[in-house]
Amino acid sequence: MWLERLVCSMKSTIKAELLKQKHTFHKKLIWIAPIITILIAFLLMGGAYIQNGAYNWWYMLILPGTLTMMSSFILVNDKKRKFHGLFNVLIDVKKLWYSKIAISTIYLALTCLIFFLGITISGVVFGSQISVINSLIASILLFTLFLWQIPLWMFISMKINTGFSVIFSIICNLGISAICAINSMWWIPFAIPARVMIQVIGVMPNGLNVEGGSNLINGNVMPLAIFISIALYLTLSYLLAKWFEKQEV
Repeated sequence: MWLERLVCSMKSTIKAELLKQKHTFHKKLIWIAPIITILIAFLLMGGAYIQNGAYNWWYMLILPGTLTMMSSFILVNDKKRKFHGLFNVLIDVKKLWYSKIAISTIYLALTCLIFFLGITISGVVFGSQISVINSLIASILLFTLFLWQIPLWMFISMKINTGFSVIFSIICNLGISAICAINSMWWIPFAIPARVMIQVIGVMPNGLNVEGGSNLINGNVMPLAIFISIALYLTLSYLLAKWFEKQEV
């Protein structure tokens, strides 16, 4: 019975949060970011290499930046009002934090889905470099491997600001991925998506195709990569919810 009440309470909180996000810019990023990524790849790489180029731009730069902005902006309006009235209404303040994480998770899933649909259509039009099944697996994995960053950027945005979060996110995701994804330090969370994409779609962090027989595609890193990412997502969500609960407004 208590579980049913908890689920109903969370549903109500999430619905209220979704209403507050209506007509906001970061909600438009869900479809703007994937479309821009594919257009950039088409302009820079041409139709023949659009899928490889788009995926590389997507997981190295645009998806991290988009996720950071979406996660941060969800807090912006409430933070500006210093969460006026919300802490008094909610008996369990942690629900507010979890609801914002849930919405960011939904947004991440939707933007990954839109990117997959766009990249699949581009493959039909210009010719596929990546099979539909591999592309689907890649998009599902990217959703899973970026989940843990949601509570992280929400926290940093609360402590500092959105601008710092976005810049720091790009530095970490782009810089650490480029350096660590191709060596034994691939397990660093920021480098994991790029390393996994080497195996799934055969594209290196620098955008080049991985050479056949390379050690980078030998050995399955996916189980450990998924475990690290999900464990971080759950752990950070819980610990930072405890921190959020203690905030004074």
